[in-house]
Amino acid sequence: MTFSPRLLRLLVLVSLAAAAGAFWAPRARAVPSFARQTGWSCAVCHTIYPQLTPIGRLFKLEGYTTANYGALQELRQHIRRVAPLAISRVTPLSVFIQASDTYIAGGELNQFGSGGATQQAAVEFPEQVSLFYAGRISSHIGTFYHLTYTHTGGFGQDDSDVRWANHVHIVSPDGNSTLLYGADINNTPTEPDVWNSVPDWDWPFESSNYSPLRDIPLTFIQQSAGASEPLVGLGGYTAYLFGQEENHWLYIETDLYRSGVGIGAGTNTTFGAFGLGPTHNVAPYLRLAYEENYPHWNWEIGTLGMDTHVYTTAAASGPTDRFLDYGLDTQVQYLTFDNSFSFTAHASWIREIEDWYPVRSLSFDPNPVDTLNYADINGQVLWRHRYGGGLGFFDVWGTADPTLYGTDTGNPSALVSASGSPNTDGLTIEMDYLAAQNAEFSLQYSRFFRYLGAANDYNGLGRNASQNNVVSLLMWLAF
Repeated sequence: MTFSPRLLRLLVLVSLAAAAGAFWAPRARAVPSFARQTGWSCAVCHTIYPQLTPIGRLFKLEGYTTANYGALQELRQHIRRVAPLAISRVTPLSVFIQASDTYIAGGELNQFGSGGATQQAAVEFPEQVSLFYAGRISSHIGTFYHLTYTHTGGFGQDDSDVRWANHVHIVSPDGNSTLLYGADINNTPTEPDVWNSVPDWDWPFESSNYSPLRDIPLTFIQQSAGASEPLVGLGGYTAYLFGQEENHWLYIETDLYRSGVGIGAGTNTTFGAFGLGPTHNVAPYLRLAYEENYPHWNWEIGTLGMDTHVYTTAAASGPTDRFLDYGLDTQVQYLTFDNSFSFTAHASWIREIEDWYPVRSLSFDPNPVDTLNYADINGQVLWRHRYGGGLGFFDVWGTADPTLYGTDTGNPSALVSASGSPNTDGLTIEMDYLAAQNAEFSLQYSRFFRYLGAANDYNGLGRNASQNNVVSLLMWLAF
């Protein structure tokens, strides 16, 4: 395996990201229904939302079932046997409202959100409204069910899961340990994860629908984040907590994904140039991670992989193309005991091998095999639960393929690479102010050093990477 010079450069820059994180910091918020259920403030489980503390990770691994029993009522019906039913006195519903005002340097709006319209700025009020049914259903079953409305796509199911969880304590001469285990059904690969170095939960956690960040080429597993693809997964996980004070964690998760029944939508894996069909049979997903916890510090290192075969047409028959994704990730987190200050840094790399041999028999003619890589490094801090921000570097590189990224894709001219290259890199800076733990205002800036293969005239029509630089003012409210 060879590493791109860009990846090596990013790995060197991790120290800069970590240092810069001390000057920028993000938000501290949580699904309010979880706070009502547990009686905990958002800051117990989150440094930022959706970024988790070790307590927040345990809450999710336990199936969202931890509860303040004073807020529950237990009903019993004596018909042949006792049938207990514990119901929360407060319905576990939450609402998120987001709005944004976005300014793009070159005036080109988001390809998928605007159909290629050209305009200097875009105001979205709301940008999206999310509805959650999130919390404990029984002593071992909980859910995080998420519906989102956007003005560009209407209502749709967002990343969600329902999980059953249990645990067993193990006593040994070397010390006590705990085995957490569970099963879940979800609609997004990496959604069950508890670290923010995987695609569904990675930073930046918010961006405008009209940000060019949403247009850069991504791997199949990244495009599945946020339930943008019609996938359904069924699987299980195990977390083994061992060592002194159970500060060593070993996490294993396996899932099988396939396209939802009746949905034959494309994947946009070909950068919008060709609509693929549903998955062929099931796509296996594997996740391994290890975490160590100390009084103030915790760190994680992990790997993941997914192997997906996709039909070339929506008819769900005939040849299939293959997308093999695998990657590495790590997370480092520092927390004060009162959570008045936190710092979290992430680094991740995902590589995809795309086998296009079957689709070449159709009118679409890419390279027989392409590769696509995505790497990013970012750091965030939070100070006094009110001031924060983040800094991150990202890099995309892969095989040049004029059919996927070149002039014959049919995409708007701003998203065409004259060299047929996906190579894109840049940075994102964010500053945050939390009026309360459930009300946040953010200023976000993304700068592109290269876009689709070049810094200048990347599309052959005079457009430069810097014309995609974007500034967004974001508002977030939760109740």
